[in-house]
Amino acid sequence: MGYSYQHRVAGEPYDVNMTSNFGSTGKGAGMRITWRGIVLILIAVILIVFGVQNLNSAQINFLGMQFDIPVWLLVPGTFILGMFLGGAVRGTARKLRKPKAID
Repeated sequence: MGYSYQHRVAGEPYDVNMTSNFGSTGKGAGMRITWRGIVLILIAVILIVFGVQNLNSAQINFLGMQFDIPVWLLVPGTFILGMFLGGAVRGTARKLRKPKAID
């Protein structure tokens, strides 16, 4: 266990190496970077770059209505809608696959 200036016992040398717990605030505290976090950051950067490069509008026809939507808003919106629908389908499929308990 490393010593800090405040916890140094009289007569003991300073811990020059500042070992194990230097900079920690407690067990489990702090940010941990996970693969999921890296993927989310990468997707966000790609969407931001795409948005900056595509500032023009696209015409959308849906159920007889016409919309002019900026491409930078259309693509991320479609991506988010796809994620939502994919999660809903996956959740429904999991519920249908669960075996029913026999009483």
